[in-house]
Amino acid sequence: MDHVEWVSLPGTQEERRWIEKRLETLSGKESIILSAAVMRQPPKTMRDAIHHLASLEDYRICFPAGSYAQLGNFYLQHAGHLPERAFYYVDLDRVGMMYEDQHPGLFIGNCYVVYPIDLSSNCFAERDEPLPTDEGWSVKVKLGSPANPEGVWLRLPDHSLINDGKPDEIDIALHELRVDSLEDCILMDARCCIPQLDDLMEQYADAQELVSIGNDLGYALEEQGQGMPHFTERFAAALEFEHCRDLRLALDISQNLHCYEWVPCDGLKEYGRRKLLEAGVSEELVDSGCIDLEGYGADLLEGAGYVLTADESAYIARNNMEFLYEWSSPEGVGMTLQ
Repeated sequence: MDHVEWVSLPGTQEERRWIEKRLETLSGKESIILSAAVMRQPPKTMRDAIHHLASLEDYRICFPAGSYAQLGNFYLQHAGHLPERAFYYVDLDRVGMMYEDQHPGLFIGNCYVVYPIDLSSNCFAERDEPLPTDEGWSVKVKLGSPANPEGVWLRLPDHSLINDGKPDEIDIALHELRVDSLEDCILMDARCCIPQLDDLMEQYADAQELVSIGNDLGYALEEQGQGMPHFTERFAAALEFEHCRDLRLALDISQNLHCYEWVPCDGLKEYGRRKLLEAGVSEELVDSGCIDLEGYGADLLEGAGYVLTADESAYIARNNMEFLYEWSSPEGVGMTLQ
């Protein structure tokens, strides 16, 4: 079934719009995986199609691996730990078949797509289950080439550098574009997961530079501040606080969240309570219910220079810790607390 035909499957207008939007920026790697998923289990409704699209990360892809011999070579290169001299004595076809037995999947073009173990994950349990969000990416870049003027989408981050060198998004896209490097590509379009960074095409003219910074941002978002509590909320608040419109500055902010004091609005009551106790007010009076602790906490924060976020979910301010710049320059970063 052609992906375009999905919009004619039984479903709602909301589901149709979701599918159209998601297919619009489907990367070369995702398209290959999706083809394998559809051949394995053709969608009968738009809901089925949506779940295929939301489950692409459950699949693994081996590239280049368009035959058993190539699949065998892929396995030996990345997981076999075989001495180079021993390669001459290996039956690559048999190794590829062995890999297929252990990791069932499907050959698609020059790739082998490994199916996820849990088959049940491909089915919606409830009809009214909320539509999934397209997350897990930092930047999507559309690249073109003389051999492929229509272009191919690239979903970042590419994980080849942190995944034992296994080819990923970039290598698959270059293969589809029939070029050797990003330097040979034409930058056609770009999207960022951060809504306010909507002018990437104005910030970048070079595909290689944009892919590099998009990769770095993707890794930072995956690290989540090395386990920092409420990283996503803190990062969003800091971006808003700095009126950030630059991808490089956004990346620096993600690495300097310790430079911001952040208090969620659902913690105002506890904040006000703690400040009163620190001031010497008796615990009995503080907990008597006679004091609007939430209002007092908000008043203290506003008086100290904290700013309420647009969605009124938290207060944020800069502290006096040093902000370290690696990708951007110091101009325009907010004032610190006195």
